[in-house]
Amino acid sequence: MDLLFGRLHPLLVHFPIALILLAAAMEVVRIKWDRPTLAVLVSLLLATGAAGSLAASVTGWVFAHDYYPPPSEQWMLERHRWLGVTTTALAGIAAAAACRWSETRTGKERWLRSGLIWSAAIAVTVTAHFGALMVWGADFFDVIAP
Repeated sequence: MDLLFGRLHPLLVHFPIALILLAAAMEVVRIKWDRPTLAVLVSLLLATGAAGSLAASVTGWVFAHDYYPPPSEQWMLERHRWLGVTTTALAGIAAAAACRWSETRTGKERWLRSGLIWSAAIAVTVTAHFGALMVWGADFFDVIAP
C-alpha cells in the first residue's frame, strides 16, 4: 500500500505548482485592479494549492523510501524533500494571510500578504526544479554532444 501511495507523488505535484503560481499571478493583477472577486480567487487558489502541496509532500516523503538515487545525486533528494516541506508551510501561511488580509488597504499588510504569496511561488518553483533534476537529470538542457 505504501508503494502505491508514494507513487502518487508525481501525479499530485503538478496541481499545487499550477495553483500557487496562478495565485501569485492573480496577486500581480490584483495590485493593478483591486477587486473583491480577485481577493476571493487568490485565497481559494492558495488554500487549494496549500492542501495539494501537503498531499504532495506526504506522498513525496513516502516515495523517497522507494527511490534510491545514485550517491552523487542524493543531495538533490534531500534538498527537494526539505524544500517541499518549506513550500507547504509557506503556501499555508500565504493562504492564511490572503484570507486574513484580503480586504486590507494599508500598505504594510498588503505588501506582507503579497510578499508571502510570491515567496510561496518562488519556493514551489525551486522545489519543482530540484524534482525535475532528479527525474530528467542535471544535463537535460545540454544539447551539444561532447
